[in-house]
Amino acid sequence: MQDHGKPAGTGVCRPLLIIFAIAAVLCGPRMSIAQVLYGSLVGNVRDANGAVVPAASVSATNQGTGASITGKTDTAGTYQFVNLQPGAYALKVTMPGFKVLERRDIDIEANNTTRMDVSLEVGDVRQSVTITGEAPVLQTDRADVHQDVTTVELENLPVAIGRNYQQLYRTLPGFSPPINSHSIATNPSRALEFNVNGTSDDQNNTRIDGVSSTHVQLPHVISYIPALESISEINVVTNSFDAEQGLAGGAVINVQIKSGTNEMHGSGFEYHSNNHLKAWPWTGPAGQVNKPKLVYNQFGGTIGGPIKRDKLFYFLSYEGNYDHRAVQRKVTVPTDAMKAGDFSQFLDSGIVIYNPYTDSTGTTLADPSKRLPMMAPGDPRCNTATNPSCMNIIPQSLLNTPSGQIAQKIIGLWPAPNLGGLSNNYFASGPFGFNRNTLDSKFNWNISSKLNVFGRYSFLHYSDFVPTVFGPELLGRPINGSSNSGHADGDTHSATFGGAYTFTPSFILDAYFGFTKQGTNSVQDGADKNYGLEVLGIPGTNGTRPFEGGFPEMDFNGTDDFATIGIDNNFMPYYRRDPQYQYVANFNWIKGAHNVRFGGDIYRQGLNQTQAEWIGGGTFYGSQGGFNFGRNTTALCQDPPDCTTATATNRANSFASFLLGLPDQASKSVQFPDQYSIRAMLYSLYIRDRWNVTPRLTFNYGVRWEYFPYPTRLPEQSQGVHPRAR
Repeated sequence: MQDHGKPAGTGVCRPLLIIFAIAAVLCGPRMSIAQVLYGSLVGNVRDANGAVVPAASVSATNQGTGASITGKTDTAGTYQFVNLQPGAYALKVTMPGFKVLERRDIDIEANNTTRMDVSLEVGDVRQSVTITGEAPVLQTDRADVHQDVTTVELENLPVAIGRNYQQLYRTLPGFSPPINSHSIATNPSRALEFNVNGTSDDQNNTRIDGVSSTHVQLPHVISYIPALESISEINVVTNSFDAEQGLAGGAVINVQIKSGTNEMHGSGFEYHSNNHLKAWPWTGPAGQVNKPKLVYNQFGGTIGGPIKRDKLFYFLSYEGNYDHRAVQRKVTVPTDAMKAGDFSQFLDSGIVIYNPYTDSTGTTLADPSKRLPMMAPGDPRCNTATNPSCMNIIPQSLLNTPSGQIAQKIIGLWPAPNLGGLSNNYFASGPFGFNRNTLDSKFNWNISSKLNVFGRYSFLHYSDFVPTVFGPELLGRPINGSSNSGHADGDTHSATFGGAYTFTPSFILDAYFGFTKQGTNSVQDGADKNYGLEVLGIPGTNGTRPFEGGFPEMDFNGTDDFATIGIDNNFMPYYRRDPQYQYVANFNWIKGAHNVRFGGDIYRQGLNQTQAEWIGGGTFYGSQGGFNFGRNTTALCQDPPDCTTATATNRANSFASFLLGLPDQASKSVQFPDQYSIRAMLYSLYIRDRWNVTPRLTFNYGVRWEYFPYPTRLPEQSQGVHPRAR
């Protein structure tokens, strides 16, 4: 159950009172429970005739770490162990008058319940029966629909280049095929986007060792992807969620990082690909002799073992990803004749360039329906044989107006076509590089039989470079590799610290705290220079703040006629610092036939971003400013003054508008303050009971309350003062 509509500060205490009131009246035989971070082992002990065996001594021992927990069967012959760390366990049952029974290699998984019923044979306690094998796969103690991706699948199933564990979701029922999402700079982990059972891709919650790893700005991806070699298992619940699991409507996913054991284990790996193993790219020009260079290496290793046997353990994992390529793209650029203002070649296609001016002084014609064809009689650019009237040639006087002179400065930076034709006539290539290093570490400490704690720390650092089609000055769109041109870098820190404490065998606490801090920066070349204002002399472009630098974006009939010059993305540059913190506490209370679990979750999310981007209707450019040169400015309008209908046009008209310095759209995004910060708090409380009505019937019921107040800005910003201005 969720409540999103209550005003902040009301109704918070009442759910707590309800939780403890319900917990206080529950009673009856024991039942099983499993938690997000831990697993449970339950079962019944009977003799050879099927009669229950009460008061039998039962122990469960982690075969990897030696950690052991003991207990006795109740009057119904039932035993249960909750809050077990995932791993392989040995179950031992002893009772006077019966042989000792030991069952090994019982797989305990996080957020799952393993049932192991046993039958004792009459005999001496000095005799023993040892059984090795897996538990039955039939799920009888939980109502949720879940799948587990274990180490076996992670190590043996083929995974696409990049080795992202999310690729394996395509093997699970209800999942759409995961796809790549966003640029490298925004999503350096290369987290995948997917839908589950038809729900929104924003409605999935992925936790790493119990702590959510949301991409705060883009919740359809997550902020951190551990190395596949560092993962022990993935638990995926897609329906009938336990009340403990919230903040999701599609899938609740918990990723467990490996832990060390009493035996030292390690691994090493490398995956390599290069241009000799790839097909020819379709973007290459005719006659290209060699495939573009490509070198991809993904390598690393893991190691884990004991620091102190049976007590303290460690696990470390490193992974490096190095992707270096020669990228290439075809775009459209104007011909030398067009740059000179000569559009004679378009006359045969019926395209006429019309003069928007009344004379050479730069005064525009009031009535655009009375424009005359552009002509330059006597101009040396005229070809008297093919164009005796000098039509479609812009007079030199109009090219020398103040706005026309700005266009001439830009033309000096523009490369000439290197391929034939009027479209896709320029081939660009350049080096792309993406480097990423990932570290995962985990430490487990069995302090006593009542208390165990763990800590996980993960770190990601990345950098990339994406070249542009026109180089570091004129820029233009990225050649390939990522949608953000220029340089990007950043770090992601993710950690979980938690533990479990057994007050009594029937009352257990587990709690943990975690955080993820994601930092990403993406800056185009030339961002440190005010090209528009200081080099080109365009009033209103750029600004006094660092993120307002760079070459203004210039489009031609949108992006239809020619490749964009200047900054291709209206969201560049950006600097983001997006932290999130989570506090979780859970209690297990076993009372007769009831097993009650209740607790709370406080999740704090933050955005701290410098990114002057307007998202809305119309054409809006970034903080450097931008211009669009449409076709109708140099066409004969048929419905003045809007000129939405005009004579036949093509790319010649939009470029002529550029040479005259007459954009039909211009804008600039302004951000205040320099850094925009938002805070959001998410509160959750829950209580759930699993009631073993009979040995054949289990009843699960619970309630979850989630409260999401409106996000807030920092007090200094709500007052219009930037925090760093003091």
